[in-house]
Amino acid sequence: MTDTSDTTRYDAPTRRDYVKYGGALATGGLLAGCSSDDATPEPTTGTTDGTTDDTETTTADSSYSVTMAPVGEVEFDAVPERVLPYYPISAGATIALGHGDAITGIGYDKQLFGNTVDYYYDALDGVSFEWESLGRVTPSGEPGTLDTELFYELDNDVHFFDPCLLRSSSFGWSEADIEAIATDVGPWFGNYYSRTNATPPACEGDYEHYTLWEYIGKLADVLQERERYAALKAVRDDLVATIERGLPPAEERPSLAIVAYSGGTFWPYDFTQDGYLWNHVRPFGATNAFTTTEGGPGSDGAYDYEGLIEAEPAVVLRYWGTALGDTFIQAREEVLNDPLAAEVPAFRDGRYYPSGHGMQGPVMNLFQLEMTAKQLYPDQFGAWPGYGDGERYPEIPEDERLFDRDEVAAIVTGDAA
Repeated sequence: MTDTSDTTRYDAPTRRDYVKYGGALATGGLLAGCSSDDATPEPTTGTTDGTTDDTETTTADSSYSVTMAPVGEVEFDAVPERVLPYYPISAGATIALGHGDAITGIGYDKQLFGNTVDYYYDALDGVSFEWESLGRVTPSGEPGTLDTELFYELDNDVHFFDPCLLRSSSFGWSEADIEAIATDVGPWFGNYYSRTNATPPACEGDYEHYTLWEYIGKLADVLQERERYAALKAVRDDLVATIERGLPPAEERPSLAIVAYSGGTFWPYDFTQDGYLWNHVRPFGATNAFTTTEGGPGSDGAYDYEGLIEAEPAVVLRYWGTALGDTFIQAREEVLNDPLAAEVPAFRDGRYYPSGHGMQGPVMNLFQLEMTAKQLYPDQFGAWPGYGDGERYPEIPEDERLFDRDEVAAIVTGDAA
């Protein structure tokens, strides 16, 4: 699917005129698959930040619509006041775009979710995310289950969740399940499979993929915060330009392994694959240390210390380590004290660091780009100061920061000039 032929959609009425889907109902029900029709989308409007603004004003009373695959065109009569962002990417975007108070619930483990976002937002003066009292639509201990009744209790105006993911084996919802929430509560608006540019297993037809900041831009359109989005993206573009100017030649860049770890076993991630999951790593042009090993770079395999000795990574990053607190600190000590650690270059040199999470909102993305720059290239960007207490992003001397915290905080709080 291309930007000029977005005819894949889910169409459904909602329970009220406050937020509603636009367009006709798909024949055979809401989720007969990603079905194509002969509809011709309205032309979009270019924006000053180089992205596409798919917001269309539909009536004189300030209603508007936003188009995104796979949900198609979704119409809003006013900015949503109650929002469910299941993943950190949509929660972080909602907060960064000034609508954190609209969040009513989140997904999966609340502590891990909260730590993921808090680690970065606590480093910005005047910015916070109060997640403890929020609803959790994934029951504890059942990550593949959603609490359907809680969707009704939270009564959200929009759900930032991909209906194609709901239909997959991860959740196993039926067409009727999905249509009921859209009709009785509020519409779905999400694009999960852009995280790795994968093909949805449960939706037929085309599925459009978006970059991280294209996706965040769609959420900004829903929240009517295009100006705030453009300001944040400008900070990000300047940061990436700074990184690209400072990178050493390719032959001088360290080999990198990004892993999950538990009990002496390392599970690798292929951070060279497409999708927004690796937006905070992609600008560095790093070589995956597992590329030349027998198991390869993907996350389907597992390695012990002998496997890491073979891979010879110069730097090892623990995926999602920033949210683990004392758990990472203790595990790092365990890893570096293993008798075989001295034979792994990264462990021998103490270059085993916590990394971030790929389901990242705009603020997370900024901090994670800076963090990765310092972990990989301390000579060019200043040394990573360490994990600290694990509660918040460590303090960086002002002259070694790669972006202006005060500027970002002012954008988020609405105090920017």
